[in-house]
Amino acid sequence: MSVICVCLSPGFQRSVIIDSLIPGEVNRLKSVVVDAAGKGVNVCRVLQRLGIDAFCLAQGGSNADELMSLARREGLDLRLIPSSGRLRTCTSIVETSMVTGSRVTELVEPSSPVDESCVNTMTKTVEAMLPSATALVFAGSMAPGYPAGYPARLASMARKSGAPVLLDVQGPVLLDTLAARPAVVKINLAEFAATFFPGRFSGGEHGGVLAEALVSADMMNAVSEVSRDHATSFVLTRGAESILLARDGEVRSRPVPALPAEQIINPIGSGDAFLAGMLAQLTLRIVLLENISRDIAEKLRRATQWIAALA
Repeated sequence: MSVICVCLSPGFQRSVIIDSLIPGEVNRLKSVVVDAAGKGVNVCRVLQRLGIDAFCLAQGGSNADELMSLARREGLDLRLIPSSGRLRTCTSIVETSMVTGSRVTELVEPSSPVDESCVNTMTKTVEAMLPSATALVFAGSMAPGYPAGYPARLASMARKSGAPVLLDVQGPVLLDTLAARPAVVKINLAEFAATFFPGRFSGGEHGGVLAEALVSADMMNAVSEVSRDHATSFVLTRGAESILLARDGEVRSRPVPALPAEQIINPIGSGDAFLAGMLAQLTLRIVLLENISRDIAEKLRRATQWIAALA
């Protein structure tokens, strides 16, 4: 049985290393690395490295051969559905001369639209794989061409087949998909607030009220309120700060072990690694095969003890 990771916005991740970026000047890079990327791709990659049977379904494009070559080179089980668009390249500029550690600037390209035939084949492929799936993971955004409510449709198919669903999505996609009763929703606190309480809390992931070390009572009550209204477990990451676990109105906080600044090179994809680590622990404990909803808060608490450093 395998974990199915669905990635509807795959592409290339180009990571460039530089001492310090000087806007408006010629900047010479120290090194360049290109990897297969996309949130679902990243989740699959970490699951496989943790010894969990997993594969990633994504759309291809006119440059799909290059992406598959990168995947084969690292032993990544990536399965691409044909599409006519060109896969995007996102770039991480990593500056290593910062006194407080490296600084990363992310340049994100838009995804090319997918064909209707790609959507139909993706749906049929997921449907055929679900009866033997350990879980279905849906992470990241959707390329243009996928219909509104598409993740909710896949999640409903998984629920009917008995495969638990884990989400890392936000905004309208998350609100739509909650009706399918996913087992776990993993997003960061800023995304959670923007989805359920737009404009109520100031700041974001790296600044303002939502980035403070201590979560306010107002925010804790808001998390509790949402979790009481939905039959799912919420795992809310906060970068280097504590993790919030919420279900049925109960909210728990789990600490994150601090890492020295010099060990933090590039945080891009850390949330995907966290989701994969959490799922790996749940799978290894045979929680998914028993009943992921049974005592899920306690099981998630134990699982996050092991993978909190991945946040």
